Amino acid sequence: CDEVNRPLETDLSGVFDTNFHMGGLAGFPFGGATSFGAMASHIPDGGDTLVVFGPHVGVDSKGTAGTVERRGRANGGSCCGSAVAASGYVAGVLGGDKEASLPDIVDAQQYFVGKMLLPYAKQLDKAEDRMVELPYALYDAQKELMKRIVTEKAPAVADGNVAVLGGIQINTPEGYSDYYLPLSFDLYDNKGNYAKSLWE
Repeated sequence: CDEVNRPLETDLSGVFDTNFHMGGLAGFPFGGATSFGAMASHIPDGGDTLVVFGPHVGVDSKGTAGTVERRGRANGGSCCGSAVAASGYVAGVLGGDKEASLPDIVDAQQYFVGKMLLPYAKQLDKAEDRMVELPYALYDAQKELMKRIVTEKAPAVADGNVAVLGGIQINTPEGYSDYYLPLSFDLYDNKGNYAKSLWE
């Protein structure tokens, strides 16, 4: 969702041509299995697909994680704001607050970001720096979700394979390069079976 992520998207499109968005707040693939199936129906005959996923985190000019000075703005702000809000929510639930119920559709994605982060509440609570640990917890949650989506919908990739690159995008202030920290690179066949790690 966040405009700070467009440079990576532009760079990838420059190499791989067009792309199909499945994502939403905090980098979760909210398009889900239906979106993956739609994307797969657009792959040329005999073609493979590359799925890139992951959360993002800002690092400001002082080296503080979870915030960044956005282009054209003098002051920094949360990055990823949705993730930071979800982190606060899960800390509250861990501390005894009641879990939220599904809200009106106008904020459904944020509800699910918090829900998907709940299993990582203790991990975040024990972290030396919560904002450094947060994107790793989000990545773990997204990797599990992406695995479910690919396993279910890979048969829609008619006669190709599915390469899934997961990691964390690191957003920086104007004048610095953004980064992508790859954490996994897996290959699935078009039946949804895990084939191998592409790190080897």
